[in-house]
Amino acid sequence: MGWSSGAYSQGIVQRDGLTNMDKGAQAMYDGNYILADQLFREALGQLSKLPSEMAYYFGRNSYHLDKYKQAINWLTKYVELKGTSGQYYDQAVLYLNMSNAAYKKVKEQEIQETHHQLMVSDYYDCPGEYVMCPICHGGGVLIQKGKFGAVYQTCPYSGLSGKLTCEQYNQYLQGELGMEMMDE
Repeated sequence: MGWSSGAYSQGIVQRDGLTNMDKGAQAMYDGNYILADQLFREALGQLSKLPSEMAYYFGRNSYHLDKYKQAINWLTKYVELKGTSGQYYDQAVLYLNMSNAAYKKVKEQEIQETHHQLMVSDYYDCPGEYVMCPICHGGGVLIQKGKFGAVYQTCPYSGLSGKLTCEQYNQYLQGELGMEMMDE
């Protein structure tokens, strides 16, 4: 009883995938993270079933490439698969914690940069001369529930017009627009 050519070629591809995974791990340990990433990606395409250590290797290497979200996903998968008894458990948890901290820091920096850009530019470029009031949604009237039904109030920001000039809108965005009651 012999091997079919399909099963034989499948075995070769599987072997090549494991070889690429091992070469990728060595490249990672040697600090050649880009080569390791390429080898791991090749292995991902060649292996029909991924060994659990592939999740560890790929996650750890992703951390070194500053791909923190990817690292978190792969390292979490390794811990889920192997639990506390996994060969790389301690290292996986260490890299998972470092990835989480780095990812959080990156997100906080993005928020800071966005906030800074909004504050530095200090100006929203309006599409026209007027912008719909964000408080009354352009209606010019605020409707609130009162004890005896609806209570109608002229919008304290835009008045009955329901719109703000571009300058007023920018003041509103910066928290500097007072409730002037613009009755135009």
